[in-house]
Amino acid sequence: MGAFVTVLDDLSSGRWSRLDGLAGAIQRIESDVTDPATRADCFPGMDVVMNLAGLAPGLTLDEDRHQRLYEENTRVATAVLDGVLAHRVPRLLVVSSSCVYPDDASVPTPEISLEGSEPEAVNHGYGLAKRAIEAEAMHAARSHPWLSIAIARPFNVYGARDSRSGPGAHVIPSLLEKILSPDPEVVVWGSGNQTRSFIHAHDIARGLALVTELHAKAAPVNIGSSEEIRLCDLVNSLMELSGVHKPVRFDTGKPEGATRKAADISKLRRIAGGFRPAISWQSGLRELVDACLLNR
Repeated sequence: MGAFVTVLDDLSSGRWSRLDGLAGAIQRIESDVTDPATRADCFPGMDVVMNLAGLAPGLTLDEDRHQRLYEENTRVATAVLDGVLAHRVPRLLVVSSSCVYPDDASVPTPEISLEGSEPEAVNHGYGLAKRAIEAEAMHAARSHPWLSIAIARPFNVYGARDSRSGPGAHVIPSLLEKILSPDPEVVVWGSGNQTRSFIHAHDIARGLALVTELHAKAAPVNIGSSEEIRLCDLVNSLMELSGVHKPVRFDTGKPEGATRKAADISKLRRIAGGFRPAISWQSGLRELVDACLLNR
């Protein structure tokens, strides 16, 4: 888009080699945004800060995950907002999450009021953190008329660079890892009948840029897809694409989250002139599987 971009990252989950093709167009800084000295070096003179940092829940059941996710995400978001205010950056993107919505929200889910409800149970701590971050951002926008804040709520992002194992792994890459592992069967959490809508990372990036530019009004905007797929069908698609077939066992003793989850993106379409995901589900899943097979 012609902007000069500074990327600030502690490299806890990424690596600079992913940006090698952009070496002449970006500045790369390896540091921690919660360090005030880092913010003092990086934030002055910026037109926009896009806060994509945080700790995502992934597939984990440890007992302290809710508190850990709440504390870490609010800590990072508060540090970024403090830096924006201290150095008078005029525009900020806050990335929230579809996890802020309650389990009984209508589907596809619009940007409903969250008052009097609880975030989805399986990611409760993460959802609470994102709610708190949104509220803090809205308060800052009201208190500082010079500051424009955009708030985005992504739904179920996937891409070829997703981690396939460990506590941060999300549903698609973790299922693919199970399929490609030497284990004799694939174990899926829940009944397999729960549905999700997924959106490719490139479409999320495009959506984040559009919301930042066109709707910095301290009001949330969903970014996602209204197309739903059952998890049992997702497993079958991954096995077809990978060429690996094995028995599937659905473990109903594990949490499966909301029965349905899909985004109503009517608001984004109004803002961005008819936004639709550019990467189809079929081509995005093929890209992910091919990248995984190549890396293995």
